[in-house]
Amino acid sequence: MFSFRRFRIFSLYRVAQLAFLVLAIVLISLHLGLLTTSPFGRPVPSDDLAAWNGVATESDPSLSAETPAIKDVNVTLIEVDPPVKEGGNITLIQAAPTYVKAIMTPDDTSFPRLECPVPTQGRYEYLRTPSNSTSLGKQRRYFFAVNLHDSIHILPRLLGSIVEAIRFLGPAQCALSIVEGRSDDGTLEVLEALSSVLKNAGIDYTLKSDDKDPLASPGARIARLADLRNEALEPMIKHSDQYSTNDTTVVFLNDVSLCMEDILELIHQRVYQKADMTCGMDWVNLWRDPTFYDVWVARGMNGDSFFEIPPDGSWDDAWNLFWNDQPTQDRFDNLQPFQVFACWNGGAVFNAKPLLERKIRFRDSKEGECFQGEPQIFSKEMWHLGYGKIAVVPSVNLAYSDDRAREVKKGKGDVAGLLLMGEGNDRIEWKAKPPKKVKCMHTYDTQEWRPWDEYLEARTDA
Repeated sequence: MFSFRRFRIFSLYRVAQLAFLVLAIVLISLHLGLLTTSPFGRPVPSDDLAAWNGVATESDPSLSAETPAIKDVNVTLIEVDPPVKEGGNITLIQAAPTYVKAIMTPDDTSFPRLECPVPTQGRYEYLRTPSNSTSLGKQRRYFFAVNLHDSIHILPRLLGSIVEAIRFLGPAQCALSIVEGRSDDGTLEVLEALSSVLKNAGIDYTLKSDDKDPLASPGARIARLADLRNEALEPMIKHSDQYSTNDTTVVFLNDVSLCMEDILELIHQRVYQKADMTCGMDWVNLWRDPTFYDVWVARGMNGDSFFEIPPDGSWDDAWNLFWNDQPTQDRFDNLQPFQVFACWNGGAVFNAKPLLERKIRFRDSKEGECFQGEPQIFSKEMWHLGYGKIAVVPSVNLAYSDDRAREVKKGKGDVAGLLLMGEGNDRIEWKAKPPKKVKCMHTYDTQEWRPWDEYLEARTDA
């Protein structure tokens, strides 16, 4: 006799068998690499990873085929056989023109550098000052600063992106200051060869070479790094009358591989979020997967490091970012900007006002103060002066070589990929007060919690 109940149970059993079979096929396919998964579970077609990485395609109307305000470099100014100065290295000097041409020409293929997308039209247009602007247009609004040592491998991408950003923003509104030190790989020769070409392009360029070695004397590393950063900022502070006190942004970069869109996005987020300082995320590959690098400096709004490092110095938990701050972890996972106490992370974009008013500069720790990096102290003093809107923009992912940057942007995401999905406009709910205590990490086995404002003099203008 027919039993509907028995038939239904039998049908459910067959459905369960079929579902299990499909799941098994999917898992086996993933294991064999027949299917691909997208980073962070985002819907990325397996045959169109280029779109996720922000590479402009002809079918994408939101990306222009030509970057605004980019003009061809006058290649006649690049000396193909430059004179060799007394004591100069003829091999390095003669190699410099190839690097200069690559830096000044976005589509140059002399070096296998990181491929960069063309920024989405419209998003950054407001950052450019119209040529018919009023008195504000007579003052510079963007100051680019860089410290370099033996960085020849990264120059075509790093300086190429900086030059593109300056051309986009308007050379009259920008200045570039580079402090080089102790390089013997051709870095200085390239930077010197750039001078006449940048001048012809209307870019204000200051180059200084300093032999100061941060590692030469035990205990002097942070003080010397602070000095080098201050030297890079010196042209702006010395000629402060050329800059708008209330409307100047400093773009201070390490020797990283990045795109023009990374620079513009950090500037944009500083304006859009009304932030005082924005940073990206910098990565290295210590193991198989990218690992956040600037953990000694960066501190969250809970005062802790971005990942836990036990007293034995193990980085085994480096993958578990913001393990004790769920709201921040959620925003990080979704590539949404989030507030932090301190950051640098390969480069920072910040308000120039306290520098122009000579209220702040990079320094090392005072006697008795927590021993910490000069960028962390800088963030700490920004908070003290009332500039505590400091944020990380996790869609800006940086690395210290072109190969690593290519891998990181593919695995962690990038600005163009985020914008193609219609995201990237999330507001930060700012906290007015910093954490009461911040983790001090002189060494891994001497970690302790200290008051965030220790050894800071009381403000008289608060």
